[in-house]
Amino acid sequence: MVTVECMERINPLIQKGRMTWSRLKNSVAEKIGSTFSAPVFDRVKTQWQALPKFHRIAVASLTVIIFFLLMLPSSPPVPDSGSSERVTVAMDTSPLSEAPSNASGEHAAASSEWHNYEVQKGDTLANIFRRNDLPLHDLYAISAIEGDDKPLSRIQPGQLLRFKVAANGELDMLQIETGGTDAAMFFRLSDGSFGRQ
Repeated sequence: MVTVECMERINPLIQKGRMTWSRLKNSVAEKIGSTFSAPVFDRVKTQWQALPKFHRIAVASLTVIIFFLLMLPSSPPVPDSGSSERVTVAMDTSPLSEAPSNASGEHAAASSEWHNYEVQKGDTLANIFRRNDLPLHDLYAISAIEGDDKPLSRIQPGQLLRFKVAANGELDMLQIETGGTDAAMFFRLSDGSFGRQ
């Protein structure tokens, strides 16, 4: 069957007078044999010539452009910039109570002793923080960096929590036994945020 694309290729030859429609029909009929239908060819010719000249040029140009774009090789895949590799980052792990409180280098008078708390049945970290007069915003900050092992979310009765409080009453360090000799430690950084070891 003759397509618009074929007509685009043939139309310039016909316009230049090198080929007539009757010669074209005969040559196409010889090439495709008995499957050629003259009424179909005449119908396509009529529709193609009914288009304004500008539209015929535009269709022919777009067909050529699309053909060449389809022939271009695809670009290689771009590697994902958000890799899942861990990167070592240097952190200041000194607690806030050991950081200088002013320009002269004096240290804040903070409680240097650890407070121990054994988790009771039905305890939540929020209750433990309230009972020990620790600010809840520190609990929220710590829970934001909890990690995949979820030591804060999985406290059990009998588990030991140890914490230090800074002179201003804010939490300085929190240590949670996670099993055996393992422990998760959260500590305040010099910028006021928390880190985890």
